[in-house]
Order: sequence, then C-alpha cells, then structure tokens
Amino acid sequence: MELRQIEYFLAVVEHEGLNRAAQHLYVSQPALSQAIQALERELGVELFQRVARRSLALTPAGTLLVPKARAILDDVVAARDALSSARDLEAGSVSIGTMPEMSSDAVASWITSFRSRYPDVRLNISEVAGVRDLCGEVTTGRYELGFTTRPVPTKSLEFVELGVQRLLLVMPPGSPAPSSGTLPLDALSDLPLTICSLAQRENDRVATALRNVGVEPRLIASMPNRHAQLTLVLGGGVHAFLPLRMAVQARRLGAVVIETDPLVSVPFGVAHRRDALSPAAQELVRHCKATLDTWYAAIADAQTDGASLIDAADAAYDDVHLPMNP
Repeated sequence: MELRQIEYFLAVVEHEGLNRAAQHLYVSQPALSQAIQALERELGVELFQRVARRSLALTPAGTLLVPKARAILDDVVAARDALSSARDLEAGSVSIGTMPEMSSDAVASWITSFRSRYPDVRLNISEVAGVRDLCGEVTTGRYELGFTTRPVPTKSLEFVELGVQRLLLVMPPGSPAPSSGTLPLDALSDLPLTICSLAQRENDRVATALRNVGVEPRLIASMPNRHAQLTLVLGGGVHAFLPLRMAVQARRLGAVVIETDPLVSVPFGVAHRRDALSPAAQELVRHCKATLDTWYAAIADAQTDGASLIDAADAAYDDVHLPMNP
C-alpha cells in the first residue's frame, strides 16, 4: 500500500466521486481510477460501488478504511512537522534582546547546555537601554525573545517567568562582615554606593528598598555597566548591589558579599509575542529554565542544610553554569 493510494482514496471520499477528486488532485480521471482499483486488488475488497453514472458510494469495507486512512495521513503530517522542527533546531537562528538588569553575559551563562546540544543554531544577542525599548523591539519582531525583569509594560506580550533576581551587597575586599551573616538594610545609612547608570529599574528598586527602611542612598559613582561597578568595588571604598550570579563571581575575586535583610529581589523571565515561537527559541527558553531551576534547587538544598545564600550559590555555580552539558 502506497501513501499516494491512501491520499487518492480519501480524495474520492471527500469529493464524492472520481471526477471532482481528480480535479482536486490535478491528475487524470483514468489515473485516479487505476490507483483506486490497484488499492482494492491489494486489499482484496471493493471500496466503492457505483450508484449512479457519475457517483460512487462507499462499501462497508470502504467505510471501515476511512478512519484508518485519515489516521495514517495525520501521522504522516505529524512526522513531517516533527522533522521540520528538527531541521529548524539543527540550523535555525534566534534573535535575543537583553537589558542592563538582564545582561547578555547572564543569558550566555544560562544557555551553555543549549549551545552544546545545538551548536549550529545562530544566536544574535543585543542589549538595549531599558525595558520599554526592549519590549518595543520584541513587539515589532526585531527580537524573538526579550529577557527582562517584571513588570512587562505591555499586555500584548507573553511572559515566561524563569526565576527571581536576588541582589546582594558586594563590599570591597577586607570589609568587616557582620557576625550574623546578614546586614539589615537600615544599617546602610552611610554606605557609599556605586550604580550602573543604565540599570534604572534596578537602581530604583534598591533606592526604594532603602527608603522604605528610612535610609537615603549615598550614591558616589555611576558606572556604565556591572563589570565596571565590580572593578570599582574591588578597588576599595565603594559598595554595590549585584545579582546573585555576579555576587558569586565577585566573592571569588576577593569581595565580601553580604545578604541584606530584607533581601532586594524581583521576578525575571522572557517576553515574547503571542504567536508561536520558533522551535529553536522554544528549546532555548526550556534550557534556560532548566539551568536556573537546577541552580535554585541546589541552593535550596544547601540552605536547608544550614548554608548561607552566597555559600550555597557558590557551591552549585560551576556544576550548573559552566559545563557544556547535553
């Protein structure tokens, strides 16, 4: 039995005759009739009976074949779609927009497993100044994915939450650490801070958290990015609030990292248009979430055993972010 014969059989059923079915299939009527007869001979049953000069009706055997034939074609279509998706994953591309609060190096650290599994997928990652610009570019289609913190300033986009960004206080090497391991926010009244000039959302969040406990932020340096912030902190005399991932890196470079009480945090994730994502984009988001979920689970387990947030994050960081896992 050939797939072409199944397609011809269903065409005759749906168009109630050879003539209209042949026109639909762009084949001659004799060729269609011969294909149906060949199928009947192969199956050993009659599938149609002639009830009028130009009309055919299904026999009981033909009636039984209809749902089976449709299932065969549905399976073929599904297989073709799956193979098409596989081709897109093997050699597709994904355009990604990030912002200062969700920097490109952070995204790069979350997709190592995706890069290992799909090395030929091209990733185009760009940073924009803020969330409104980012979401505008996603809406117009310039970026398929936009990594951002909440809230998303438009209801026309879908948002996939990936986790919660936690900001820790990073202090110069040699700074005295509190005996309790945490520092109340209201104890930071005279602490000199450096900010990332482009991360306005993050700056507002830190300033609001401090003002909520009666502390006016003492800002003494504005830097173009987080790496410049960290360089300044490592040089001494100034402090910064940095996300957990970068706080781990800072501590490895000698900085003192402190968890504040309360902790400054905000949900983050990926914004995209409501229409379907490409297979490559869907898979990239899945890998990002899997990486972060694994890290968060390892942190939670270590904290249950008594580890601090920064100790737990540091211990699990390399196993989750650095290896090129399949």
